[in-house]
Order: sequence, then C-alpha cells, then structure tokens
Amino acid sequence: MFAYLASLSFTKKYILALSLIASFSILAFINLTQIISSQANDGEVINLSGRQRMLSQKIALFAINYKTKELEETINLMENSHNKLMKLAMSEKVKSVYFQEPIMLNERVKKYIYYGHNFTKNRDGRSLTYLLENSQSLLRNLDVVVSIYQGEAENKIKNMRNNELYILVLTLLVLVFEALFIFRPIDKSVKKKTQELLSEKDYSDMITQINTNAIVAVNEKFEILTFNKSAENIFGYTAQEMLNTKLIDDRIIPIKYLDMHNTGLANFMKNGKLKNKNIVFELEGQHKDKTIFPIRISFGVKPEEGHRIVVANIQDITKEKNKDAIIIEQSRFAAMGEMIGNIAHQWRQPLSAISTIASGAKLRYKNNMLSDEELEKTFDKIKDYTMHLSNTIDDFKDFFSESKELEVFNIKDVVERSISLTEAAYIDNKIKVNINILDDALTLKGSSSELSQVFLNILNNAKDVFIEKEIEQRVVLIRIRKDENELSISIKDSAGGISKDIKGKIFEPYFTTKHKSQGTGIGLFMSKKIIEQHYNGTLQSTNEEFSVDGKNYFGASLNIRIPLHYEV
Repeated sequence: MFAYLASLSFTKKYILALSLIASFSILAFINLTQIISSQANDGEVINLSGRQRMLSQKIALFAINYKTKELEETINLMENSHNKLMKLAMSEKVKSVYFQEPIMLNERVKKYIYYGHNFTKNRDGRSLTYLLENSQSLLRNLDVVVSIYQGEAENKIKNMRNNELYILVLTLLVLVFEALFIFRPIDKSVKKKTQELLSEKDYSDMITQINTNAIVAVNEKFEILTFNKSAENIFGYTAQEMLNTKLIDDRIIPIKYLDMHNTGLANFMKNGKLKNKNIVFELEGQHKDKTIFPIRISFGVKPEEGHRIVVANIQDITKEKNKDAIIIEQSRFAAMGEMIGNIAHQWRQPLSAISTIASGAKLRYKNNMLSDEELEKTFDKIKDYTMHLSNTIDDFKDFFSESKELEVFNIKDVVERSISLTEAAYIDNKIKVNINILDDALTLKGSSSELSQVFLNILNNAKDVFIEKEIEQRVVLIRIRKDENELSISIKDSAGGISKDIKGKIFEPYFTTKHKSQGTGIGLFMSKKIIEQHYNGTLQSTNEEFSVDGKNYFGASLNIRIPLHYEV
C-alpha cells in the first residue's frame, strides 16, 4: 500500500487526502443530523407519552368533579395522542408493553378513553367507577412506556456519540496518516524539487558566468537581464553598468547594425517569432572605447512564463580572423603557384603558335614568297593569339583580385571561368570535364572570386589525384541544380574515391597526401570555410558511382549546398 501511495503523483495524493477528509466530514455530518433528528423524534415520543400520563389523571379528576366540558376535551386530546403514538415506529420492548400480556397497554388506553366518552354522554356511575379505579394503574403503565422511551433515546444518543467519537478518532488518524505518508513526503519532495531548481539555477548562472562566450539576455522591454563575465571582458562594460538598462543604443552595437537589431527584436517581442533563431552570423561588436571588432553571434529564445526573452551568444573572433587571414594568405600563395602552372599551360600553345607563324612568315619573306594578303592574315592570326593571351591574363587577374564587394552573379559563368583557368592543365593530362547544369539562370549573391576559388581548389585536387594514382580514364562530372530552396553543386571524379583512413581529415588545415613540395593542405579547408561562413552552406565529401555518356565510374564527390535565399 505504501509503495502504491509513493507511486502516485502529487495531484492524486492530494485528491486522495481531500477525499478521505471529505468522506469523514460527510459521515460526521450525517451522524450529527441523525442525532438531531433522533433527539427531535424521541423528544416528541416522550412528550406524547408524558402527555398521556398527565391526561389520564386529568380525566379522573374532571370526572369526579363532573366537569364534562373539560373532561370531553381532555379525552379527545388523549385519544389523538394515542393514535399518533400508535403510528410511530416502536421498539420490540415498547410493542410488548402495548400489545402483549400482561399489560396490553393499547387495549387499556382505548378502554379508558371509551369509558371517559361514555361518562360524558351518560353520566353513569359504572363509567366513573372504572375511571377512578384504573387511573393509577394506567398511570403506572404509562410510566413504564415513558421510561422505556427515555432509556432507548439515551441509548441512541450514546451510540451516536460513540459513532461521533469513532469518526473523530478515524479522522484524526487519517490526518496523522496523511501528514506522515502523504503531505510529509510531498513536503520533502517539494523541498527537494525546490532545492534542485535552485541548484539548477545556480548551475545555470555559473555556466553562464564561466562561459567563454558573451551571454546577453533581453526581455520584452529591451531591458538587459543577463550580462556575463565574458560579456564584460569582450565589450568593456561591467554588468552593473549594463543590467536593467535598455539595449537600444550604440554602446555594444555599432550604429550600422542598430536599426536592423532593434527592428528584429521589436518584431519578435510583438509576434513571438525569431527570424534568425539558431543561425550563426558573423557581424561586428563595439567596445566601450568605441573600437569595432568582429564577432560571431547566434540568437535563441529562453522560455519564461508570460515573458519573451531573447538570448544572444556572442564570440569575439578577432584572433580567429587574424589566424584566418594568415591561412587565407597562405592559401592564395598556394593557389598562385597552381595558377602560375596553369598560366604556363594556357600560354604554351598560343606562344608556340605565334612563334611558328612568325618563323614561317620570316622564311617566306626572305625567299620573296610572302604576299601582302598572306602577311595580313599572318598579322591577324598573331593578333588573335595575343588577344587570347590577354584574355587569359584578365581571367587570372580576376581570380587574384582581393575585392570582397558583394555582387549577384550567375553560377554557370563562375563554373565556366573556373574550368577555363584549368583547361590547359586538364587537356595536357587528358582529363575530360562534363558539365550538367539544369538551370542556366541560377544566381547567388556574394563574392564570385571566392566561389571560383572553391571550384579551382576542387578541380586542381582532382587533377593531382588522377596524376598521383595514374588513373587511365580521367573524368570529372559537374552537376548543378536547384533542390527546393537550395543550390546543389556536386563535383565528381573517377579517381576511385577517398580512403576511409583519411576521409575525416581532408577538410582539416594543413592536411595533405601530397609531397610538401606539391601541396599545403589548406585548399579544401579554405573551400569549406568559404562555403560555410560566407554562404551559410555546407561542403561535404562522399564516395559515389556515377555515369557519363553511358559509362559508369566511381570516385570522390565534393557536394556543396547553399540556401538560395541567403544573402551574405
């Protein structure tokens, strides 16, 4: 039973306790009602019986004095009282007095009343004699009945009082039981839960304070509720300076972000929808000394009853940016080396052609075999090749441009430009490129040169793997399509895939399978960083089988997914 009680929820225990108390309260009320009702009934019976005693003596007295009028009234009263008594419930003991030998009180009362009526009508001596001779014995018999009624009434009251005592004792026992086995455990449980909640709050506060990221919480009135130690270190303000003040000025938010910040916060407080919940942004923060520094920030919602609270998780990424700048510089130098090789490949054929055309023209000129028309065609060919060289220089110049201005650009154009930069090296190494673009009009907003760098890194890696593994059938398949609200790009090669032992490391900085003279190991690392941080997308690798022109191939697939609605 105790195990069953312990398994009940607080609400069920509370209902059980109240039900028991209510049940005993109802029993006590019913018993009290019965006592009152019984006392009223017994009182009436005793009054009627007592009245019979008094009336029997009055009848004899009025008969002696021949007060016929009073006698008649008294006889009628006694008769009515007797009839009423006979209709009431009787105990067996009372019945034996009224209806059994030796007393037969019912018959004696009726006979006494009969002679009383007879005397009032006829004034005969016989009736008077009966009344006088039987009045005292009738009185004694009526006294017996009254005594029985009184005894029974007292016993009823005594029993009901005992019941009341039992109910009281049971109620007290139930209360003690509830106190010990229901409310005491509940009280302990509540105290334990309260302590746990307090401990959780203390733990939460401790975690908030020791968090290396700045934690800033704001309520619906834009008042700052939380400003942890890291926030003090990052922004230069103390918690005392910031708590309970409104986050609507440019103390920690640079002016250029202030309107956007306040509008977004106001919209959330109004409709409860946080547009950028769980999205990580790279923005800027402002120190107390007005220094602007780069931050990584994400927003969450803290549930509070009746309140809306926005929590900002902020990280100072100044050191990370400095480190990234170094890696980017290294990446650009590495890419520059690749590009110089590509330039050599791109220029070799047109330079060779120019040399051949010029040598042939010179020889024909010395032998007087060069006509003016042929000379003009020769100059035109040389001009075409020089234009090709100039365009190649422009393509490489665009690639090395450090401009980070945002632009809306066509994906197909970026892919084709990236392929043109590797075209000569791919041709020399007999690598076939197949492009499958389902929608030529797909566009993105961002830096086209950065995305071009991602494609070049992947294409150069594929070329190097083909050469390293001495793969005979060298195929690269580029697929670009719109997948719901995402841009999906996959670049697959037929080089046999990435081995399991290095698959998890290929995006790590400085990891490479090439000789240190051939690779730095930062190409794929930078590519992943550009896609994730500048386009809010993903770059992942898988090993897949694919088909080109009816032939099946197997190799690595570098898969890029970018939200089409995302703007840097």
